[in-house]
Amino acid sequence: MSKKSVKIATTYFITILVSLVVIGGGGYFIIMYYLNTDIKENDITPLRTSAVNSADYAPTSEDNLTALFIFDSEKRFDGVCFVAVRVLPADGRVVVMPIQSDTYAEVNGKANTIYEFYRLGGTGDAVRAAENALGITVDKYMKLTEASFAIFADYMGNIVYNVPYNLVYQNEQTGEHIIMKEGETILDSESLRKILTFPAYKGGEEYRVTVCGTLITQLLNAGCEGILKDSSDTVFTDIINSDVETNITRYDYDDTLPAIKYLLDQNDNPAEMNIPSGVYNENGQYVLDDNFKNALTTIFALDE
Repeated sequence: MSKKSVKIATTYFITILVSLVVIGGGGYFIIMYYLNTDIKENDITPLRTSAVNSADYAPTSEDNLTALFIFDSEKRFDGVCFVAVRVLPADGRVVVMPIQSDTYAEVNGKANTIYEFYRLGGTGDAVRAAENALGITVDKYMKLTEASFAIFADYMGNIVYNVPYNLVYQNEQTGEHIIMKEGETILDSESLRKILTFPAYKGGEEYRVTVCGTLITQLLNAGCEGILKDSSDTVFTDIINSDVETNITRYDYDDTLPAIKYLLDQNDNPAEMNIPSGVYNENGQYVLDDNFKNALTTIFALDE
């Protein structure tokens, strides 16, 4: 992929998914070119004016991009969300794929869950674990904290969600007593966080990841249909200058504006969800099945 194409795809995804772009995810939402190097601090150089005429911009398969978004709300297994995102500018699509925290992966000859790799080795190991588990290459990453996720979610707009049953729990880490009543409700950034990180869904982590995928997809589409049409500069600036951890620089944004406009012109609701499938092994780790990983070639358009 050419350097210019990478920049266009990267920033497009970021703006759509997290600034949006994941995101971005929880999100968020995103991954490194140099997985064996230290993660660098964000570049905070002021934005430049785009010199590319979006009317002349036509994305190709070379602009496709895979990113990982991590939403780290609390230091607990179900307080973190991992979302892989595949951006397909020419198709006008963004594939949102939430990943269970207990997903089995191998990194440097060691086996563990993606959450444990993240907890013990940080964002770099989480990226490597996601690549191994899914059998793909991740290009960019972005980790969002509770504060940066709130910025992202508030920009994208409130979304409507049908809470399946009363969600009640006492959060021992934060002291919060959380009650989410059954039925249709409007989720702002705070209530969205509580839904995404609820620790006691009846369907366990498999159900939580479906909730995560559903809500992040809905959130991204709300942004693409709304604020990103006219104010993507503001969204990107505020998110990239928050406490995110990412290898995406502000310089990328200059080259991505045509891709952003192209995507939004093609589809008001470009985000679509895909849930990984697998089974639990004897150690309680969720192992993605080979049929699913083979299907990713088509889902992520990896064969183009």
